[in-house]
Amino acid sequence: MTSIYGRARAALACTLLSLTGLSAAEVDDGLLEARVASFENGIGAAVTFRTFEALFHTERVPRSTQPWALPYDLKDLSSFRYEYEGTTKGLAEFLEGNRTNALLVLKDGKIVQEIYRNGATEDSHFISFSVGKSITSSLLGIALEEGKLDSLDEPVTAYVPKLIGSGYDGPTVRDLMQMSSGVDLKEIYDLKAEGRNLFAEGIYNTWFSEAMHFSDFAATLEHGTAPGTAFNYNTFDTQVLGKVLEGATRERFTDYAHTALWEPLGMESDLLMVMDSDHKDREAMAGGGYLITLRDYGRFGQMILNRGEGNGQRLLSEAWIDEATQADPSKPFLQVNAIIDEGVLNGYQHQWWLFPDGDFSAEGVFGQYVFIMPRYNVVIVKLSYWEGAWVADKAHESLAFFQALGAYLSGD
Repeated sequence: MTSIYGRARAALACTLLSLTGLSAAEVDDGLLEARVASFENGIGAAVTFRTFEALFHTERVPRSTQPWALPYDLKDLSSFRYEYEGTTKGLAEFLEGNRTNALLVLKDGKIVQEIYRNGATEDSHFISFSVGKSITSSLLGIALEEGKLDSLDEPVTAYVPKLIGSGYDGPTVRDLMQMSSGVDLKEIYDLKAEGRNLFAEGIYNTWFSEAMHFSDFAATLEHGTAPGTAFNYNTFDTQVLGKVLEGATRERFTDYAHTALWEPLGMESDLLMVMDSDHKDREAMAGGGYLITLRDYGRFGQMILNRGEGNGQRLLSEAWIDEATQADPSKPFLQVNAIIDEGVLNGYQHQWWLFPDGDFSAEGVFGQYVFIMPRYNVVIVKLSYWEGAWVADKAHESLAFFQALGAYLSGD
């Protein structure tokens, strides 16, 4: 079986020949191997997923000067049980069996459970993976409501001219928000899969080896289907959205994240934002590189549950929350139950996964969740270290746990 190293390095050599002035960054083989292993199969993930700053370049976004105090109303969950595949389990069994690093549960805006495991603490910065996509989406929503982003229906290239002539020349910002850019890239998490894997090449050439910026790789991608006609989950869509945000606001991604979200929302800890290098023109990993403490994940989720309000301020309008968390009625392929993801039926809109009964979730590989249930007024943050990028059985069990816990806390 051909490894990612051989395939990606060969592809990298060809790519570098076609890009003027671009040279491979010097990344030690040991660090490169550790970076790949951190994503490839979850080796040591109970530790690495809360210490990514030791593996990758990060940029610090300062904590708020006026932290949002989340009140505590701790609940005894020793009698809580949930059913999964004919077996009754409790909280402790779920945390261990579902490989959980940390759990935060908020009910009615109050913390009812806060659990750290495997050496994690309240100061640990956990990798978001694709939970961060929902944060990037919210930053774009703020920019839109501030008038800095003209419209979701503007072409991507209006904000990122370097993508003219690529597969991103044609799609609108909305197309990318809905994961329907039409760009020809299939997100294959098995980095040792047979055949060419553009996703593996992309993360290797950018995130791991630092040989290209995210937007440089995006500029090499080509058209596949017509924009806005089919759902195709693609992390590079969100990477491009990060550049759209910078083009619209004329600010660096991390600067805008601070002024638009981290400061007003009252985040109590610094955000560590993963970057693609330490170069002056480095780019943020907008598709999943947020390193955040457990309670700050909770603050973000609670703000969304509060329909845009947090820390005594309105950050997003109720209209935006509705638009971002309800399937676009004009797009049948985005409706709840229209998307089958490893056996889980859901929908999609503006970088949020949608479920029946109005539930929605920010989700990342290896089992990262900010799961929001408006019907129960509950937010659940689960940060995990699954043995693979996506484990269908653990995903199904997580949903069963979330729904049962929401009902239990609400007396249903």
